[in-house]
Amino acid sequence: MRDKTLLQALILGVGQVAAKILSLAFLFRFANDLGKNGMSLYVFAYVPFSLFADLSCFGLIPGTSKLVSKMLGEKENAKISYLLKKGTIYCIIAGICFFLFMLFFSRQILSVSLFDGYTEETFKVVRTNLLFASISLFIIPLLNFYKGFLQGHLIMYPSCISIIIENITKLVLYIFAVHFLRNMNLIYVVFIIYFLGYVLGLIVLFIKVFPFYKQKSEKFHSIPTLLKTSIPFGIATMFFTIYQFIDSLTLSLLLPIEGYYTAYMFETVRLIFFPIVIAQALGGVLNPKMNYMFKEDRIEEAKHIASISSNLIIFILIPLMIVMRYFSEELYGMFYQQENGGKILYHISILIIFFGLYKVLIGLSLGLPKAHYIIISTLFSAVLKYILNYLLIPHMGYMGAIYSTIISVSLCIMSAYYVLHREGISLFWENIKSVILSFLAIFLSAFLVVVFRVCFLLTGYPIYLTIILYSILLLGLYYVFLKLIKQTPIFRIK
Repeated sequence: MRDKTLLQALILGVGQVAAKILSLAFLFRFANDLGKNGMSLYVFAYVPFSLFADLSCFGLIPGTSKLVSKMLGEKENAKISYLLKKGTIYCIIAGICFFLFMLFFSRQILSVSLFDGYTEETFKVVRTNLLFASISLFIIPLLNFYKGFLQGHLIMYPSCISIIIENITKLVLYIFAVHFLRNMNLIYVVFIIYFLGYVLGLIVLFIKVFPFYKQKSEKFHSIPTLLKTSIPFGIATMFFTIYQFIDSLTLSLLLPIEGYYTAYMFETVRLIFFPIVIAQALGGVLNPKMNYMFKEDRIEEAKHIASISSNLIIFILIPLMIVMRYFSEELYGMFYQQENGGKILYHISILIIFFGLYKVLIGLSLGLPKAHYIIISTLFSAVLKYILNYLLIPHMGYMGAIYSTIISVSLCIMSAYYVLHREGISLFWENIKSVILSFLAIFLSAFLVVVFRVCFLLTGYPIYLTIILYSILLLGLYYVFLKLIKQTPIFRIK
């Protein structure tokens, strides 16, 4: 069972990582075509769109996943079919409502998120971009509802295929548009391409979901039950979106430099989420799995999976974080051109371990009875981040936003550990030991790589190949040192 859980996480993780690679390839081409000023206009429209896209499917994936897995555990298959039918109608209505909200209130939304000193012409351009982006709100809720429905059945490959197709569509159609629609505004075209990508992804999911529509249904209060399950998940799983929204408000006021804003709010965040999606995929699988096992009173198996999963993500994310910091200038320069973007990436990459660990802990703990503590801590941490941003950013710039995020998300992490501990799953000290072990191994590895670079400097290779070669060396040494250190009695993890 443990192997099956990790296999499903691997399937979803592979899809999300592949999607990130395709997304970065698209953004690399797009950013170069737009240039610095055009990219700023895109980002100022994309950030509020991204926020409302997340709000439109507030907790739908984990909430639907948990509800379906719960009903599967209780052998209520007829209710699952009814949930699918009513949930489809609800998501269509929600998509229409969010689109209309964005249509009527886009001016007010942008008036609080744009940088100080913008011109009326800039405002009109960004607002038009935002309205084109908002077309996708029609189908995003249904897309996420289908993903949650299938993941509740522990069927991950349709979500994997769907997100890959979304990103392939973006890349292929963008290349086509650049060659054949040269007189069109690229930003408008890209947001239409986003919509078409979502449509194709939805079709893939619908093909897999369709047989469930034909099953026998049993009426129950499906939508209230779905909302009751999804809203707490939405609050907890949207902590990153909430933090980004707070940053978008405070950075635009306290650090009104377009280049810094774009690099921090969009470009570097895209890069650090490349490794974080691994944790996101694992957390997405663990949510229904933990809920299902607690329903069947398989506590010992749940403890084992929790231990394996949390330690595994630590061992994966810490070396990836160090690699990203080590090659921050080179990695950023491969995709973007904002001034000081590599420096921002170096600092912001520390959030990889915090966001990644919490995404796994969310998956473990939100399926448990005491999950309301996580909801409370998430709301409190959002207030804390808002206050800390205003205290730290004027004195420390974007570093103040990073420090406030570390403090706030640490509060959420501790609440997740507390919830797990209350249910007999004590992970804190075990995970601390894994963190120490991982840092020891990666620092030894990095030291040898630095010595190697000094003695045998690789020249004449493209930058991406240099990064790959040194990363393979670094991660290979890390694996060896990790295995050796694990043999030491003090670092043995049960």
